[in-house]
Amino acid sequence: MKYFSNHEISKILREIAAAYSVKNEPIFKIRAYENAADSIENASVEIRDLWETDDLASIPGVGKTLEGHLNELFKTGKVKHFNEVKKSMPEGMFELLNINGLGPKSAFKLASSLGIKSIKELEEVAKTGIIKKIPTFGEKSEQEILSAIEEYKGKSNRYLLPFIFTVSQRIISYMKQIKECEEVEPLGSLRRMVATVGDIDIGVASSNPKEVISHFTKFPEISRILAAGSTAASAILNNGVQVDIKVQPKEAFGALLQHFTGSKNHNIKLRELALSQGMSLSEYGIKENSKLLKFSSETDFYKYIGLEYIEPELRENSGEIEAALRSAQGKPNGLPKLVKLEELKGDLHLHSSYPIEPSHDLGVNDFSEIIKKAKELNYEYIGFSDHSPGFSTHTKKNIIELIKKRKSVIEQIKDSDKSIRILNLLEIDILSNGELSVPLEGLKLLDGAIAGIHSSHKQNKKEITKRLLTACNSKYVKIISHPTGRLLEKRESYEADWNVVFKECLKTGTILEINAWPTRLDLPDTLVRKAVDLGIKLIINSDAHEISQMDHMKFGVAVARRGWATRKDIVNTMPWLEFSRYIGVS
Repeated sequence: MKYFSNHEISKILREIAAAYSVKNEPIFKIRAYENAADSIENASVEIRDLWETDDLASIPGVGKTLEGHLNELFKTGKVKHFNEVKKSMPEGMFELLNINGLGPKSAFKLASSLGIKSIKELEEVAKTGIIKKIPTFGEKSEQEILSAIEEYKGKSNRYLLPFIFTVSQRIISYMKQIKECEEVEPLGSLRRMVATVGDIDIGVASSNPKEVISHFTKFPEISRILAAGSTAASAILNNGVQVDIKVQPKEAFGALLQHFTGSKNHNIKLRELALSQGMSLSEYGIKENSKLLKFSSETDFYKYIGLEYIEPELRENSGEIEAALRSAQGKPNGLPKLVKLEELKGDLHLHSSYPIEPSHDLGVNDFSEIIKKAKELNYEYIGFSDHSPGFSTHTKKNIIELIKKRKSVIEQIKDSDKSIRILNLLEIDILSNGELSVPLEGLKLLDGAIAGIHSSHKQNKKEITKRLLTACNSKYVKIISHPTGRLLEKRESYEADWNVVFKECLKTGTILEINAWPTRLDLPDTLVRKAVDLGIKLIINSDAHEISQMDHMKFGVAVARRGWATRKDIVNTMPWLEFSRYIGVS
């Protein structure tokens, strides 16, 4: 029977959601499949494993009906209902959904009217100029499709950091089951916590490499062994990810970690520094005067060549080696003391199941469940930041009434539970015309708003910048959510003049979010670095739509660390009294 990875299951569910969209099925049915697809794609365990333990109901967004369909999929390799839903759809429609900007109805129209069966055929047709003649498309759409196809072809076989991270943690936990694995650490871009990662590389410290390799080859998720030598092994997992294991004695493990963690450019720069001192570096240690010196720790390795220890997230040759040299010499402008997960005191971007009739998706959990999870995370404060009521489906009067009702409920919770501070927030839309999706009277009912761009991402730089500046200049907007609008592996960032936006943030005190949602990780680390250099305040939020997703904060912290952010740069490291004064709430 075929093994279905989380990615494959998620893809199947998204295709059904797309088919439902074309058939004009109720929006709740479409969203149910999209939400379940999101949960499965971002799950920290393999869904097939949950099926084998009769635990599918534990997946957020998977109800009884979908649980039955997944059960059928794992048992038979297909789902009768899914096949019936897709039966009337043109064959090529679903492949076209991989093209950024092509929604289900557009993909359906292209596939059915032109008989297109693949992205390659779509490109050929677009180049002939036929698409612009189809009603509702036009020349601009045709050019956008060609650009999106080029973007699609340029994508590498990489995975989102949270997915690879959770897979690697399962491998590391498995390796630690035997005493011969004295230390186990991720390597490469995974250890540097890059937003997208290719293969998984893992280093093991052991005096018995043979036993380590033997144990690794028995990892239950392996589908195929590529190689298994005396100190290294490589395998392909059921989900298609390649894993490479490297084993080194503990006395030289620091050198192995250093060699296989830094980016290529970081290691080149480091080697140049070592050569200038008559040394050469390798995964086995530092050679000086024909003698190989071994290092059990990276700290000692860096110290030997005159540097302060450099955190893995910084090893990109972006000034960290020069800063490490200054630190080691006691000079100013050395390495920053990077922010840590345990320093966060709260999460202000949390979506609940409260029925506010939102413009976008509801959360899964109610207020009480979110509060319970927040307490488990030792937070001092949280913000309920549901999407605001749909701007196009409600009158201003409706929106205000819905906000009033929600406020009343939240105020009752505040009065009954003093053990955690609660902020009554909303995530509001910065509309395409620059207006905010909640009228002034509604904004006054809140402790503040988180404003984000959720539509018209293809506007030009001037228009996007103007929208962001409008939000910055509202005294009710405290935070700009997922500021660049990117969706990793799906949608590029929109164009904005960040120098102008940053200046306005400094002027108005607007906080920029580092959104920890797996497909966002936005602000990107490069812009975090610029914001930090300018003194702009940032906040790390989970954007959780289900309580288990509140654990995504570690990925937002990783982005902050890669952007050289310290505790003082992140406002939600402040204790409640300081934080409340800073954002102006009581």
